[in-house]
Amino acid sequence: MTRTSRWVLSALLAAIALTGTFVGGTAGTVVAHAALQSSTPVANSVLEQGPPQIVLQFDEGIEAGLASITLFDGEVHQIGLGKPVAGSDANSVTATVPELGEGVYAVIWRVTSVDGHVVDGGFSFQVGKGAGGDGQALIDQARRGVRAAPAVRFWYGVARYVGYLSVVALLGAGWWITQGGAALARLAGRRWRQLPLVAAVLLVLSSVAAFLFFGAEAVAGSLSDAFSPSVWGDVAGTRTGALLLGRVGLAVALVALVGVHRRLPQGTLVPVAFVIGLCTLYTFSAVGHPNTLHPAPVWIAVDLFHLAAIAIWLGGLIAFALLPRAALADDAGAQLAKRFSRWALIAVPVVVATGGALTWKLNRGLDGITDTDWGREVLIKVALVAVLLAIAGRSRFLLRRRSAASMRYTVWGEALIGLVIVGVAASIVSLPPEQPIRAQSYAEELAATNGLIALVSLGPGHVGSNEIHINLTPPGGSLAPVAGMTARVALPDGGIPESPVTLKQEGPNHYSGAVTFPRSGAWRLELIVQVTPSETQSLKAVVPIP
Repeated sequence: MTRTSRWVLSALLAAIALTGTFVGGTAGTVVAHAALQSSTPVANSVLEQGPPQIVLQFDEGIEAGLASITLFDGEVHQIGLGKPVAGSDANSVTATVPELGEGVYAVIWRVTSVDGHVVDGGFSFQVGKGAGGDGQALIDQARRGVRAAPAVRFWYGVARYVGYLSVVALLGAGWWITQGGAALARLAGRRWRQLPLVAAVLLVLSSVAAFLFFGAEAVAGSLSDAFSPSVWGDVAGTRTGALLLGRVGLAVALVALVGVHRRLPQGTLVPVAFVIGLCTLYTFSAVGHPNTLHPAPVWIAVDLFHLAAIAIWLGGLIAFALLPRAALADDAGAQLAKRFSRWALIAVPVVVATGGALTWKLNRGLDGITDTDWGREVLIKVALVAVLLAIAGRSRFLLRRRSAASMRYTVWGEALIGLVIVGVAASIVSLPPEQPIRAQSYAEELAATNGLIALVSLGPGHVGSNEIHINLTPPGGSLAPVAGMTARVALPDGGIPESPVTLKQEGPNHYSGAVTFPRSGAWRLELIVQVTPSETQSLKAVVPIP
């Protein structure tokens, strides 16, 4: 190996390592995609008696076999529930509840959506009107420890990146290496010939790792849970787990095919490699974002074309980056470079068109695309592709006006940027395309007929926990403190009944508390003020939660 070739190989390996570390690091902040749509009991509800079961309804399909529902009482003691089972449809899960006494309770849940992402959350409810307590504080205490260890998410991200890189190198670079012929392979050297085998082995290892770490993440476990046979059994029964196991089997088949490809006629090798390769790419598309779109088969197919075009283009760049100058100067190398250039002219528009269509569908247009990590990384990927296309234009100019050997340095640059693009693509898969929760703080002055004034402020004004402050001015501007006050909220349009807001007195005529809004909508807020022991006033307002 020449000194220059060693530098190129070192640069490629460094790019792989750095990008893999980046992808693993971003995996630690993954937010999943399924969102809780409704629940029984309703969040913040007050019940006369405990519910016979907990039912969670989500906005997309979930893996019921990996669902976790836990119930905590006001002392943060866990209450035993029945094993979560699938509900009335693929979007719901339910668990039976034992008899409950009066008090505040917190439901903490964790599910895996059909696109392989894990989401968790919680809500509180109350049994008995005489019971009291801070539901949000209970949720905060009970939710500790419901997510996988950071090391699990890091290595799952690395496995995902290596999986994407190896499938691109195997199907893309491997294809172009086999098309070069035996004479070019002899000129290219051993490392060039062994690239498909190395990529196939890496695909096997990364697929096994993805299955193991997906299981550990789904059960909110540690690295040791990745090697637990019981976790394997739970994961294997899910759609995502089955696809990952299928990828392992297909990767093993590709290792075998690479090992015997020289002994197979082209008429047999090409169709077999095409079918196995297509099925392998399907396992990537079917566990990602396209699986949550409708109709799912159409968008999975669009993503499949996207990945196939990336493999042909970026995989070819990896192969040509490892090709020595002598091989590029040879007639066989020059002819292969020209064939690749023609194919790239087809693959690049496919990459752009399918990528653009997926982005438009997932983001529901382009509005607010910079508001999410997913959108920002998509824009980074677009910028990198633009740079890559500019360099590719220079490579094509050199190929047509000079020689294949003259474009060697530009091909190196293209390959390095291509590795980073694959890393960004692997990171994008782990991020939710949904817009972030928007907040709209609320401040309003309410007046009763007798002259009572209430200044209400609520923030941050979003789905989830909010802080409310109420300052009262009794009739006539009196400074005399009121006898007491209570508050309640409801969402009539959403079928959510009235639930109390826990308030505490901060000072004369100043009350504060926490209120949780489980969903967006026009919430009705009612204040019941005991002005004097004999006089009660009610003030009502509508609080919009985006």
